[in-house]
Amino acid sequence: MTWSVQVCCVANNNAILKRNLKSSPDVAKRRVPLSVIWGAKAASVAYREAIQAARAEIVVFAHQDVYFPEGWFSRLESVCERLSSADPSWAVAGLCGMTNEGEFVGHLWDAGLGAVCGGSFSFPRIVTSLDEVVLIVRRASGIVFDPALPSFHLYGTDIVLEARRAGMKSYVVDLPVIHNSKAGVRLDKTYIAAYRFMVRKWRALLPLPTVIVRLTNNPWPLLLRRLRLRYKAVFRASTLRPMVESPELVARQLGFAKTLEDRA
Repeated sequence: MTWSVQVCCVANNNAILKRNLKSSPDVAKRRVPLSVIWGAKAASVAYREAIQAARAEIVVFAHQDVYFPEGWFSRLESVCERLSSADPSWAVAGLCGMTNEGEFVGHLWDAGLGAVCGGSFSFPRIVTSLDEVVLIVRRASGIVFDPALPSFHLYGTDIVLEARRAGMKSYVVDLPVIHNSKAGVRLDKTYIAAYRFMVRKWRALLPLPTVIVRLTNNPWPLLLRRLRLRYKAVFRASTLRPMVESPELVARQLGFAKTLEDRA
């Protein structure tokens, strides 16, 4: 089966967008259509409208600083086929997330860390939350983003929980990308607003693991995470890595493109 795919991105920096997402081979050569949304007030609002307007079977929501290596979308088709064979009602997939037991699962390279996060794994893993770096939504699932969720955080976790409430599962899949991100050094008021919204909305399910900090009624996990980030920014600034000029070069050095081609 051939799956139709399109990519959507909320963007605010054209230089970063051009260096990364727009330079991804399948996007640059227009083999995969890209919709860029500028001036969004919140990711969930923009992406809800995008998925309702979409016509492709699979909608990929990606950060502007993501680079998809050569062969990534061919591999995505194989992954969608495998997921649908094992779970015909699957809703959402992502590249990194947390299981219900609090285990991190994923595989990508992150510029802010200057390292590969996670590693290869053979089969899709069921997760409770997903990081927003790349979200893959099967449009036929009917799952959409909640427009009430403010800012640009935690919508990956929210849509997984929406799918769970509808009786559908979400997964992490092994499709490594280059996340050419700036190092995160704080959780600002926009993150706190999203966090508090999620705590109110999903209170009956708490605590819930996320890649950044656990969702809980207890204020201490969020406070401690913010303090650790500030400590790193002030006292361990030398460990913070810059964005790279050529994500394509990093992908080649890591063998991501070759790995994807071999598995397709």
